[in-house]
Amino acid sequence: MHMLHTLPCKAVHRALLQSARLQHPGCFCYFHRRTLRLHLSLTQHFLRHSFKSASKRSRLAKCTAESPAQPQTSTHRPRFPHSDSATDASSSWICRALSASQSASTAPEDVAASFRAVFSDAEGSDDDEGDSTSDAIDLPASQLDEAVTGYMQDEAASTRVVKSEAEAHEQIEALILSANSNLTLEDIEDTFQFPLDGFQKQAVSHFLEGNSVLVCAPTGAGKTAIAEAAAVAVLARGQRVIYTTPLKALSNQKLFEMRERFGADRAGLSTGDASIQTDSPIMVMTTEILRNILYRTEEDSAEDNSSVRDSLGDVGLIVLDEVHYLGNEGRGTVWEEIIINCPAHIQLLSMSATVANPDDLGFWITKVHGQCETVMTRFRPVPLTWHYCHTLDGNTQLVPLLNEKGTKLSSEMLGKPVKAQAEDDEWFASNRFSRRKRRFSKESKKDEHQRLQPSYQREQKWKRIPPLSEAILSLKSKDYLPAIWFIFSRAACDTHAKQAYAAGSRLTTPQEQSAILALLTVLKAEQPEAVKEALVAPLLAGLASHHAGCLPAWKALVERCFQQGLLKVVFATETLAAGINMPARTTVISTLSRRRDNGHSALLHNELLQMAGRAGRRGFDTAGHCVILQNRYEEGDVAWDIIKKGPERLQSQFAAGYGMVLNLLYSRSLDEAKAFIDRSFNSYLTGEGREKRLADIEKCESRVQDLMQQATAVPLTLVDEAGWRDFKKLQEQLEQDKRDMKVLTEAFIDHRAQTAADTLEKCGLPWVIGLDLTSTDTDMLNLAPALVVKRLDPPEDTQDPADPQALPPSFYLCLLSDNRLVLATSKHIGGVMEGAAAVNDGLGRQCVERAAQAIAWEDWVPLEGGAQFAQGSALTTAVATRVPSAAAISPLAGPPELEDAVDAQREKVRLAKKAYKHMKARKDMNLASRQHHQLLHEAELLQKRAKKLSQRLDLSLTSTWRSFEALVACLVASNALEADTLKALPLGHIARQIHGENELWLAIVLTHPAVQNLTPPQLAGVLGAIMTGENISKPQIYAAYGPTPEVINAVQALEGDREQLYKAQAQHGIQAPLPIDMRLAGVIEAWAAGSSWTDVMKDSSLDDGDIARLLSRTVDVLRHAHFCDGLLINTRIAARKAMRAMNRNPIADLVQ
Repeated sequence: MHMLHTLPCKAVHRALLQSARLQHPGCFCYFHRRTLRLHLSLTQHFLRHSFKSASKRSRLAKCTAESPAQPQTSTHRPRFPHSDSATDASSSWICRALSASQSASTAPEDVAASFRAVFSDAEGSDDDEGDSTSDAIDLPASQLDEAVTGYMQDEAASTRVVKSEAEAHEQIEALILSANSNLTLEDIEDTFQFPLDGFQKQAVSHFLEGNSVLVCAPTGAGKTAIAEAAAVAVLARGQRVIYTTPLKALSNQKLFEMRERFGADRAGLSTGDASIQTDSPIMVMTTEILRNILYRTEEDSAEDNSSVRDSLGDVGLIVLDEVHYLGNEGRGTVWEEIIINCPAHIQLLSMSATVANPDDLGFWITKVHGQCETVMTRFRPVPLTWHYCHTLDGNTQLVPLLNEKGTKLSSEMLGKPVKAQAEDDEWFASNRFSRRKRRFSKESKKDEHQRLQPSYQREQKWKRIPPLSEAILSLKSKDYLPAIWFIFSRAACDTHAKQAYAAGSRLTTPQEQSAILALLTVLKAEQPEAVKEALVAPLLAGLASHHAGCLPAWKALVERCFQQGLLKVVFATETLAAGINMPARTTVISTLSRRRDNGHSALLHNELLQMAGRAGRRGFDTAGHCVILQNRYEEGDVAWDIIKKGPERLQSQFAAGYGMVLNLLYSRSLDEAKAFIDRSFNSYLTGEGREKRLADIEKCESRVQDLMQQATAVPLTLVDEAGWRDFKKLQEQLEQDKRDMKVLTEAFIDHRAQTAADTLEKCGLPWVIGLDLTSTDTDMLNLAPALVVKRLDPPEDTQDPADPQALPPSFYLCLLSDNRLVLATSKHIGGVMEGAAAVNDGLGRQCVERAAQAIAWEDWVPLEGGAQFAQGSALTTAVATRVPSAAAISPLAGPPELEDAVDAQREKVRLAKKAYKHMKARKDMNLASRQHHQLLHEAELLQKRAKKLSQRLDLSLTSTWRSFEALVACLVASNALEADTLKALPLGHIARQIHGENELWLAIVLTHPAVQNLTPPQLAGVLGAIMTGENISKPQIYAAYGPTPEVINAVQALEGDREQLYKAQAQHGIQAPLPIDMRLAGVIEAWAAGSSWTDVMKDSSLDDGDIARLLSRTVDVLRHAHFCDGLLINTRIAARKAMRAMNRNPIADLVQ
């Protein structure tokens, strides 16, 4: 039986792949799967039928070579050669059988006959000569017929001959012109150049039955194909399609795809910036545009007593691409408004990335709109493989992150355990203690297995970071390019591209360089300001940078070059993962954590998969690759922790704003508006979804009780009751001793911290100290020599999150000897240098402070225990080299009685642990203990799940309606709504037509007397001051242009109204922003007055992309003001002129 595993699978596989490439190069990835499955299916069939029972097994017979002059005439059953010497023969006969099966018109029975004939020929092959042990597996001819015929029938769809693009277009045109309202799945599938996957067929079938459909699938799975199929059916009915996306850039891309699929005359665009062919059968637009259309349709219907169906009667399909944005804080409300307002006759096709609760969203759409079928799959047409890249012993390695099944870390990641080498640690080895303090350097009494670590971890993290050029070379040598390299820093994206080029990375051919240069030349001619000259050389070498700081034209150039295969590595921020079509063979994740509002935290599962999912190009790659890069802070196990958590739940971010209130009350009564709020996804989750979650909580709690009972009963089946009781007492005593030890340790550290603070207060700064950043036990002290230069005290009104009643601790700015900057508290100070040498002549105090001030807050990395660190600069390098070694630093000691108490308690813990381990060493007790703890662990996990579910069951519906009522009250107080009827007053009408973070504030600004007579550039400057506050949050901003006196006076005149609105909002508990920021008003005014891009960007501290977005957002508000019929004519004319003056390259992002 062992010999069966020697089948020449690799040789056969190679033959299959070679034949596939030769005969169907355009559809290789599909053909590859089919042929491989055929080979494996036949092999499994042979094994299953050849060994049904021991008594009926076919004898393994020796394969004898026959002379060519004596052809095989035997009628015995065909044999399957499988010895190593049969490799060439197997390759040849498989290729011949494969060739016989490639004709599209070949019937299954003919294919079976071909295989039988080839197998018979293989029996008499001379290739078995010389192998006396070569055997064959007997298979009845009838069973071979059955196997091949059945397989060919099952695989009929996947073996369909691929259509050309012209044939697909002709088929689409024919279906649309047929005006057939009852197209079948087969009709629509015939319009594609490839066979649809199972989940795609399922979704299209549900749509053809008249249902709305929610598709939840991984990135790159092929959701767009479903939208195209649905569009064919709708266009054939004579109806229109609206395709929405969350981003303008994504809308531009979808327009291109729709035109390529359905023809340029059938697709139009509306994004606010651009309106192209607005009467087209397929309209691509941003979600906000569709939301505004639906509200405007309701208004028009209310005015002429018509129905919304009459206004949108020709629309049969609305596609909500990236519908998981519904969970986006700040923008998610828009998606809910669309789904609630959508007329019932329109089918919705909602497409989402993988989330944990797609059924919740599907059931909610069914409730508020109409029957919605949910189709969910984890299928990826191009499988994703995870890798880990690091440097070990000077060699950059690319190893598998997970095992073959993807169920745990790979053996290469786990490595061979070795003892941790404490003497290799410079901080540890250089410490010298006095006799009394030497107790802290004694070897820890921890168990042996706790001092073991994987072999790849025997070097410090920063030493294992692979050099950029070597990492790229590793990807190239593995044929993993092109790649998208994700970095959460704009500056780092540019720096990486330059560094890779400087290190000699040249990834393009002369022909590719010429193609890139041609596209670059066109861009220079059209928009020279968009070209990033410092990145041109890397671009020609196949290296590019893509982030929000780049101008749109530069990003479009990078995207086009990458899509054409001209670029090999693109360094990009996470924004590139948000739907833009730039599939790569590989994605590289440079870090697994990012700075958020509440500090650094690990990436979410959805965030990681959104980026990783860009790997694998359908039709080009047989596998996608995601490479986790070693960095200073995380290793591959962190990636596995994120992956195994699974996708996060989709949560509603529904929130009322001034615009929503005014839109709802314009065409609805207050009760009807409340009914609208009641229909939100948030209401569903806290209503019907609440009942479902309550049932889940009840199941969890019931299961917890069962597990606790088992945890109590199971050990008693393995050991006697008295012995188990004694064992539990020892365990409880050990836990109590450990808690007491923790209390004493904290007391010792607190005393040491106070001593350190007093000593530094007495000695003054700068001073040399020893930082203990790694030790959590007073038994082991690792001192890192550092220079402390400054004490940073928190403001008096600052609260400590851990204890609101206490003042947060002070931080000390320090420089380590390895040139790292550290913000540490006094608790981290384990030693202070004695003598005048500790002052060290200041050691560049100013250099250290300047380096710290230049570091952005998000670049400080938190450490366990509250410290934070960042990399030093070139200025601090020389200072760090002069920091004395740890041997010159005296450890701080506590009071003798406290040290004695710590020693005594440590000994008590040691004895308790010894007794506990001795009893646990019994085989029966060990087994009982393991099963007991396993059951308790399962119960603990279920308790955590139940707790999380309970926390989600809040009263958010009540809070949403209260917020709505507060907004109504503030609008009434501001004379935007009538108090009795809640009808919109002139200010309310204007606020309803303006869109922003605070529509009421924008309406007040546009109607204020101080702005009525401003010139177009001055009006743009005033609105720019509002937009700067909304869109730019950087603390340090400077620009060459300042605002004119007229703009300054107008903004100052607004301050009284701003203060009044602030008080009204505070009275009603509303936190809508009221921004005014004059720092960039002059730049916007200058651009509106006609200044060039070079001039306005001169001496600016912001990236080009930041200024471009600010100008674009200002243009949006000017456009709203131009079309707002409630404003004075002078203001509308000024808004129109300013809008036209500003809407020019590189701001105008129109699609031609």
